[in-house]
Amino acid sequence: MRTSRPHQPLTYDVRLPDEAQADALRLLDASKAVVNQALTLLWPCLDEFGRERVGPAWKQVGKYMGSPKSHGDRQWRCESETVGRILRQQAERKKTFELVQPILSDGFIRPKTEKRPAGKNRPAIKEAVTSLQKSLEEDETSFVALHNVIEQACNFFFRTDRFPTRYEELQPLPLLKVGMLTYAGDDGREKGQAYRLALDVDAGVARFRFRYPDEAGIWHWRKVDTIIPLPDCLKERLDDGELMAPTLREERRADGERFAVLDFTVEVEKEVLPAWESVERVLGADWGVHVER
Repeated sequence: MRTSRPHQPLTYDVRLPDEAQADALRLLDASKAVVNQALTLLWPCLDEFGRERVGPAWKQVGKYMGSPKSHGDRQWRCESETVGRILRQQAERKKTFELVQPILSDGFIRPKTEKRPAGKNRPAIKEAVTSLQKSLEEDETSFVALHNVIEQACNFFFRTDRFPTRYEELQPLPLLKVGMLTYAGDDGREKGQAYRLALDVDAGVARFRFRYPDEAGIWHWRKVDTIIPLPDCLKERLDDGELMAPTLREERRADGERFAVLDFTVEVEKEVLPAWESVERVLGADWGVHVER
C-alpha cells in the first residue's frame, strides 16, 4: 500500500525590487558557475547520491569535495546543497530508468507513414507503464515519473535510432542554465551568514538581506534590507504553515530579460481529498507541449 506524507511544500515566487536586481543577478551568476563546476566533478559519483539520502545534501557533497571557488563557508554550503539536491533527484530518476529500460521496445514508436512522421505510440506506452506500476507493489515510483522517462527514451530513439542502455546515455550533465541558490545550507533566516530574512505578516512585507559580489568581484553584505511585498496568497499560507528556507532564482523571458525572484516555500498540511465519486469537475495541468515526430 502506498503511503503519503501528511504535509507538503508550496512555493510562491516573488520578484525582487529593481534596486536589488543587479546585485542578486551577480550573486546568481557567481553561484551558478560554482554549482556547474561541482556538478561536472561529481557526475561520475551519481550512484552514491542514490544510496544515501539521509541528512542535508550539502554534507554529502562535502564528503567528496570542497568549494572550487571559495565565497565563504555558508555560501558554499548553499551552493553545495543546490548541487546535492540536483544529484539526488537525478539519482532517483536513474532508478526509474532502470525500471523501464527492460521494457523499452519498438512498440513504443509509431512508424512513419506517407501522411505522418514517426512518433510516440502513446496508448502502448500508457498500457506498459500501467502494467509495470502494478508489478512494482510497494515501490512508490509514480506513473508520471515512469511515463516521463519512457518519453525521454523515445526522444533518444528518434535521434539515434536505438534506445539507451545506460542512464548516462539518456541524460546529459544537468548543468544549470539559469542561476539558482537554495539557502537551506545556511544557519537560518535570523542567524544566516549568507542571507537574513525577517517577516512582518501584519505589514505584509519581508525584509531580505544577502551577500553578493560587487562589479569587481568583492563580496559584501547589502547595506540595507530589500523590502519585498508579500502577496495575499502567501500571507494566508503563513498563518497555518511553516516557512522553510527560501531559494533565490533567476528567470528569463522570451525577449532575453533576466530578473531575480525569491521563492518562499511554506510547508502546509495536505488537504483531505474528496471521494472520487463526489467530484464533478477536474482541473488538469501539463508542464509541456507534446511534439509529434
